[in-house]
Amino acid sequence: MFCHNCGNKLDDYAIYCESCGIKLKKGQVNEVFSYSEGLNRYYEFEYEISDIRDKLTTIPSKKALLLRLKQSYEQKSHQLQQVRNMMVKEKRDYDSLLKISFASIKARLSGDIDEKTRKEEAEYLDALSKFEHVGKECSDLSNEIANVENEIKRIESLKLRFAEIDKEMEKLLLQLTAGKSTESLSRLEQQSNHFQEELSKVNEIQNQFEQADLLLGQAENHLDRALSELRSAEGLGTWDLFFRGGIIVDSMKHGRLNGARNDINQAQSLVRRAKDLVEVVDDLYIDFEAPNLFVDMFFDNFFFDMFGNAKISRTRERTEDSLYQLRNSRNNLTNYLVQWRQKRNNLISELNQVGKLIREERISLLK
Repeated sequence: MFCHNCGNKLDDYAIYCESCGIKLKKGQVNEVFSYSEGLNRYYEFEYEISDIRDKLTTIPSKKALLLRLKQSYEQKSHQLQQVRNMMVKEKRDYDSLLKISFASIKARLSGDIDEKTRKEEAEYLDALSKFEHVGKECSDLSNEIANVENEIKRIESLKLRFAEIDKEMEKLLLQLTAGKSTESLSRLEQQSNHFQEELSKVNEIQNQFEQADLLLGQAENHLDRALSELRSAEGLGTWDLFFRGGIIVDSMKHGRLNGARNDINQAQSLVRRAKDLVEVVDDLYIDFEAPNLFVDMFFDNFFFDMFGNAKISRTRERTEDSLYQLRNSRNNLTNYLVQWRQKRNNLISELNQVGKLIREERISLLK
């Protein structure tokens, strides 16, 4: 029997594949792979993929046609509006002769009412005919646009089928070449395994850097908010220093300070988590100084207010410095992240190239 996953020839009583290690599915263990049927199916897939490729190449020309049709439709719609306006005008002139109006009275007095009526009727019918003709052209263009759009969507949907076929062909190719190998194929498969291991490591590191960058971004937001709260508290402290704001201003000031302290603690916690993920992140520590709430409220005088405001000012300066440091650290992290992404893309490119060579080598084994 043969493995349902990789096509490797196995003992009839095997439970696991010796090649890929997969557990053989119940009901598929005794399936016998027909080489001739598999080969025919492979070539049928090749023909279908070639047909899909040909259809996909028509998309640019169909999109160009769609653009021209839409431009024509816009022009024709503008023309239709003009013809509609003319038709409405002619209809109004014609109706005015059939009713009691200044125009009809004037025509009756001059004795040429019938001639004017026939003339206005002819002009109206001509305008109506043009309107119907241009309207049909607009409708035809609209239908043609819809058909081309549907055709483009239908062809683009073949990309999904393309991927399905490619996967089926890869599976068939493994089954058709099971037990067959060359020195070149073995070397390429070793390279592929090596690249896959490297890619797995790089993906893990890249994920760590991306998580760290996300954490630093959140920390930056907390420091921004803390800085805004400290500036507000400093402003309230200055007001209290010169204008004696009393308990209300003190309460507002300490509310801002408590919010700033919480945001700074959150930022420091997020930075520590980011540093646990990647070592390139710098530590963040802010010595938070603030006036004592009890002293601020019950010993409210110029000296204590000035002393307390100086503490807020120092905390605000440290927060500004830390925010600058954090942004530099994040820029540094972004540079590392760009490098790891580039390395990942290079590995994927190498892996795809080796995969292409492996496939070509296996195809050569069919001949």
